[in-house]
Amino acid sequence: MKSLFRSRVPPPLDANQLDKLSRQCHLPKEDVEEWYERFNHCYPRGLSYKEFLFYLQQIQSKNTANGKRPAKSMMKRLFRLLDVNQDKQLDFEEFFVFNILINQGFVEDKLRLILNLYDKDKEKYLTKEQLNNVLNDMFDLLDIPTAKEDLLQRIETILTRANFNTQSSKFSWHAFSSHVLNNQSLFNLLISNQTVADFDDNFGYIITRF
Repeated sequence: MKSLFRSRVPPPLDANQLDKLSRQCHLPKEDVEEWYERFNHCYPRGLSYKEFLFYLQQIQSKNTANGKRPAKSMMKRLFRLLDVNQDKQLDFEEFFVFNILINQGFVEDKLRLILNLYDKDKEKYLTKEQLNNVLNDMFDLLDIPTAKEDLLQRIETILTRANFNTQSSKFSWHAFSSHVLNNQSLFNLLISNQTVADFDDNFGYIITRF
């Protein structure tokens, strides 16, 4: 007779997926399997947006010294970006890759994630102050060490060098992020821990993983 009850024991991680995540994240397969077990224990049906928001609050309390939290609208954008299959929840792979990025990821990869935050909204326009707030909040969330005290100056420098009309009140996020992603100097300037002046003097000697 067929059982009327489903087993709560999750199926083992697919061998191909296990191998892919192990190689992609440079972790032993045993560690990936441990993450998988913990994920299924906490989120047996996947991670909903509300659960994701609560999870991020825990990360923010660790990474953000001033206790300031990014806007929920920004977090919803991040959730949609991570939800690759668009099923309105994060499965194990989506959740796992994001966590490895936060904890072990290269700064360059974190910045690429941020710059793709509004990738699906080509009409997103922000003031310089809003650009500064978005980047500042996301740098805190993803634990990107940079000289935040002159972040606004970096943004203004990027806008000038990318030939934006700096007198405009708002700027296209899509155009801004495209310029940064496609220009090594602008990309490095945004995440450098040097001042803009020092960065300009030393850029020729900086070697970054890109």
